[in-house]
Amino acid sequence: MAFDHDRIPGNLIETYKRGKAAIFVGAGASSGAGLPSWGKFLEALVDHGQKQSVVTDDKAKEYLQLIKDPAKYLMVASGLKDDLGNYFSEIIEKTFKDPKPKPTDLHNALIRLDNLPFVLTTNYDTIIERAYRAEVDDDVSVLTYKDEGELQRRLFKREFFILKAHGDAQRTGNGIILTERDYREILYRQRAYQHLLTGMFSMFSIVFVGASMNDPEMRLLLNYIADAYPQDSGPNHYAAMAKEEITSVEQERWFKDLKVQLIPISKDNNYAELTEFLVALREAAA
Repeated sequence: MAFDHDRIPGNLIETYKRGKAAIFVGAGASSGAGLPSWGKFLEALVDHGQKQSVVTDDKAKEYLQLIKDPAKYLMVASGLKDDLGNYFSEIIEKTFKDPKPKPTDLHNALIRLDNLPFVLTTNYDTIIERAYRAEVDDDVSVLTYKDEGELQRRLFKREFFILKAHGDAQRTGNGIILTERDYREILYRQRAYQHLLTGMFSMFSIVFVGASMNDPEMRLLLNYIADAYPQDSGPNHYAAMAKEEITSVEQERWFKDLKVQLIPISKDNNYAELTEFLVALREAAA
């Protein structure tokens, strides 16, 4: 059964029609293409460290034990990035670029949303831009947090772009955001970028798709915007989340505290409703 159009908030449909709604793509979208989750990626880093003889077997056992607790992912990531040194970029490319995973039905539904001002993602892989280049625009602009000037120019001129907020597997030399130290760097030293990102969240509705909503940078931004601006001003944001994992209290708090309206979807058939939601949004706005 297709996703019911009536489950999409009317305000989101109108906002998308006006070109004021953007999509945030999380890691869940890439897992459907065979790329690893956070935990599996950290395990791959441990394995790579052992193979390169920069992580001892005893330390590897400790890391693998810590990885069982998602709350310790950033701690593990910090240790592994330090341990791997120059090998870190190698494993990023090997994991997220070299496999050249094919776009999924979700990505194909995404690129058909032709009224988006931009797409934002914290994923390192190249799936989104490969989908756009194959079907929409072979010269689509892909930016990272290092491209503040071009990001500002495109926002001002209202030219579509893909922003890879945590770095790009195609450009590992420009930096990959993975650890707590990386987050501090981007939040407190990359001032121009942070102002631009804040502007994006305060001027456009962001629709989170395939995202856990636990990304430190995005949570900080949502909290900052909620505190800095009156509750009845600016855009609402939206997040498609598994209905099996959210309660009515959580829905209420997300909306009242952070202006994020949750759109419940089913986990059945590998989150098939996530793709149906994007298709329904396009059809509802037609």
